[in-house]
Amino acid sequence: MFVGRKKELNYLSDCFRKEGSQILVVYGHKGVGKTSLLFRFAENVQPLADGSFFHYYAARPCSEKEQLILWNCELGEEGKENERNGQEGFTDIFGKIQKTASGKKQLIVVDEFQNIVKYSQGFMEAAIRFVKTTETPCMLVLLSSAISFVETDLVPRIGNLALGIGGFLKVPEMGFMDCVNYFKNCNTRQCMEIFSILGGIPAYWERFDAEVSVEENIKHAILRKDAPLRNEGESIVSADLRELNVYSTILHCLANGLNKLNDLHIHTGFSRAKISVYIKNLMERELVEKVFPFENASGINAKKGIYRITLRYLEFYYRFLFGGLSSLERLSTEDYYEQKIAGMLKSFHQTNFRKVCGEYLELLNVRNMLPVKAELRGEWVGKNGTIDLVLQDAEENNLLAFCDWEKEQIGKEDLQHDLKTVEEAGLSPDHVYLFSAGHFSDEVKAAAAEMGFVELVDIDTL
Repeated sequence: MFVGRKKELNYLSDCFRKEGSQILVVYGHKGVGKTSLLFRFAENVQPLADGSFFHYYAARPCSEKEQLILWNCELGEEGKENERNGQEGFTDIFGKIQKTASGKKQLIVVDEFQNIVKYSQGFMEAAIRFVKTTETPCMLVLLSSAISFVETDLVPRIGNLALGIGGFLKVPEMGFMDCVNYFKNCNTRQCMEIFSILGGIPAYWERFDAEVSVEENIKHAILRKDAPLRNEGESIVSADLRELNVYSTILHCLANGLNKLNDLHIHTGFSRAKISVYIKNLMERELVEKVFPFENASGINAKKGIYRITLRYLEFYYRFLFGGLSSLERLSTEDYYEQKIAGMLKSFHQTNFRKVCGEYLELLNVRNMLPVKAELRGEWVGKNGTIDLVLQDAEENNLLAFCDWEKEQIGKEDLQHDLKTVEEAGLSPDHVYLFSAGHFSDEVKAAAAEMGFVELVDIDTL
């Protein structure tokens, strides 16, 4: 089921309506929905330009000769001896695509195009020449799941040819509201738990069944021996990185709370320089982020240089599966869930609850429904407490949010601890939002009403 992506579809429509031909690079995490986005857009091409032609090719990681043979086969040219011998080039491929055009603008999509560029010097040159000289206007869209390749390696690799690329569109993960719309039969709490485990990756959502509990989905889609997501964590890392042993060591540490450089150094025995290089590679692929204290807050009581896994399912894998693979083979699915996962899920959801609350506040901010118009955003990780979300306007008025998934009830002592954390951060508590998956005690409700600047938000409001 396709949901959301209105912004991305509008961008593609605007590009397609432009006169002449252009090349776009569309990229993002594997499974985020890039191909589905282009297929949905292709369905809209007909009303945009009656009679337009859509051509799609999925590039494989193989030699240039084999790529040409495969592409020719898909064009129905597999019987010709010269294609079999790989004697034609990409210029000929584009020429054949053009011959099938109806005279209207074409939409041509090459998926995972890095699989061609990495092994062929001539592909980008042929593509740009085709776009510049084709008699039938076209929009050539190059898709890629290799974020680091597109952002770091592509331009140095192709040089001045990069000037022929008309635009880059980065497709982000889907948001929590998209998850709610996708799992229409699930309540807010269930959607939050699903989003916490799978993140905003629609390809993973397809593996969960909205008709059964989250627990049953974990067992059937993740833990079973033939489960579709059981080995996905390792696949994410190994797809674009060598030395899996080093990366898995670091990710396992991060998923289990060792998130400072010195913690990693002491635990792994790797040098700080080595760890920094490998984390940099993970950050370039947007698998890990470095968290800094909010820039306008005090640094005295703050933790500095905290690393965190950004891809939700990757953290779930390294938290709950990687360290227990022997038990996963030995125990039944039910026993493994009860012994290794059930008791720790609440603390796992705690980190991800922050993302949902942040999306909620951002939505209100866009609609001018917050007491501040946020221009700066961040968080503050302190030695004695954390401010999960910090929003600040141009006049440095603050909206500070605390997000709690674990407690069944937020008591007055929790409110007092949060306000103490604000004091340690050196921020003025102009507006304080408390988010809870549980309930607020009568004392907290009374205190919030008396203070006037404290807003209580339960999960049903989200």
